Amino acid sequence: TRGRVAELKGARAREMALRDRAPYIALMEAGAARVQETYGAIAAGLGNRFASHYGLSGRIPQIAAVMGATFGGPSFTALQSDFVPIVEGSGFLGMSGPPVVKVGIGLDVTSEELGGGKISTQETGQAHYLAPNEADCLASIRRFLSYMPSSCWEAPPRVPPQPAPCDSEEGRRELVALVPENHRRAYDMQRLIQLLVDGGDFFQIQQEFGRSLLVGFARIEGQTVGIIANQPMRLAGTIDPKSVRKARRFVDLCDAFNIPLVSLMDCPGFLVGPDVERQSMVSLTTRLLTSMIQASVPMVTIVIRKAIGLAYIALGGRAVGPDTLVAWPTARFDVMGPDAGIELIHGKAIREAADPAALRAEIARKFELESSAYVAAGLGHIDDVIAPTETRRVIIDTLARRRDKQELGWKHRIDP
Repeated sequence: TRGRVAELKGARAREMALRDRAPYIALMEAGAARVQETYGAIAAGLGNRFASHYGLSGRIPQIAAVMGATFGGPSFTALQSDFVPIVEGSGFLGMSGPPVVKVGIGLDVTSEELGGGKISTQETGQAHYLAPNEADCLASIRRFLSYMPSSCWEAPPRVPPQPAPCDSEEGRRELVALVPENHRRAYDMQRLIQLLVDGGDFFQIQQEFGRSLLVGFARIEGQTVGIIANQPMRLAGTIDPKSVRKARRFVDLCDAFNIPLVSLMDCPGFLVGPDVERQSMVSLTTRLLTSMIQASVPMVTIVIRKAIGLAYIALGGRAVGPDTLVAWPTARFDVMGPDAGIELIHGKAIREAADPAALRAEIARKFELESSAYVAAGLGHIDDVIAPTETRRVIIDTLARRRDKQELGWKHRIDP
C-alpha cells in the first residue's frame, strides 16, 4: 500500500524526471492507498499523482513494470504509462484485488483471474509485454528505451547501421518469394519485417493483443522507426477492435516522441458485424484516423497486396498525408473487397445469366485489372510501383529527406 510519505517521494521523482527530461520508470508491486493513513475525510485530498502523470504524458517516456500485485490506484498509474511489461505468475493488474471483490460482490476469485499476465496481454491489452521472469521484464524496459529519446525535445537515438537480411542475395530471393500473388494465400508479415530492418531485429509491442496487426520498433540504417503492419496469418490481416486500439495508441506514441512511421499494408478491411459494432468500432476507427492525420513524423506507406476501403486510408493511405506512398506489383486498391463489389453491382445479372460462373469470372478479371497498382500510379494516387527488393531503399530515402526537417517538442499526450 501507499502512505503519505511514499506519495511525496513519488511526486519528487516525477518532478525530477520532467525537470531533467529523463524517462520515468516505476517497478510496481503496490496496493491502493494505505487505509490507516487515508481513512475518512482525508481521502478527499487523494489522487494528485494522476494529474502528475498526465502532465508527463507525451513529454518523457513513462514505464510501469507490473512485477507484483498492482490493484487500485497504482493500476491507473500503470495505464497512464507508455510501456507496461508484466511478469507472468507474479504480476497482476486490475481495479480491485480479491479481498475487495469478495467484500463488494461476494465473489471468490484469484489475482490471476482478475488480471494475470495472460489476461492483461491477450484479452484486455492493458499490459504490453509478457515477461517470463523479472530479469526478462527489466531487459524489456532497457530494450524499449533503446529506441526512445529521453524526452519529446530530442530526436530518437541513432546507432551504427547494420545490414538487413534483404541486403544479401539470399535475403532478396526470400523477400521476393515470401508473398504469394494469390491474395487468398497467407504469409508471415513478421518475417517480411525482419528481412527489411537492420539486423532482422523487430521489437513487437502488444504481441499477443489484436494479433491481426503488428506494431513495434526496429531500425533502418541505424534510425529508429515504428512499424505498423497487417498480419495475413491472423484473420487474413483484417482489423478488429483490438487491433484498432493497438494501432491508435502506437501511432500516438511514435508521433509524440518523434519516431518515423512505416506502414506495411495488406488489409482486406475492417471486421464487420453486430459484435464489432457493439464495441464502438466506428468510434475506435475515427480515433485511429484522427491520430494518423495529426501525426507530423515522417511516414512511409508500402502497400504489399490488399488496400481496401477505409482500412487503406486509416493505415496510411493518401488522405492521411504520408511522405511516400508506394505499392508492390501485387497490390490492389478498391473501395471494398472484390467479392462484395461484384455481388453488389452485378449480383442480379450473374444470377440471371445463362452461365453464372463464367460471367462472374469475367467480371472478376475486369475488377482485378481496374484495381491494379499500376492503374493507381497512372492516376497519380500513389507515388510509384516498386519491386519488393526496392522497399528498404525507399524507406531509407524518405527518412533521409525528412531527417533535418522535424520540429521537436511537445505535441500531445498519449491516451491509454
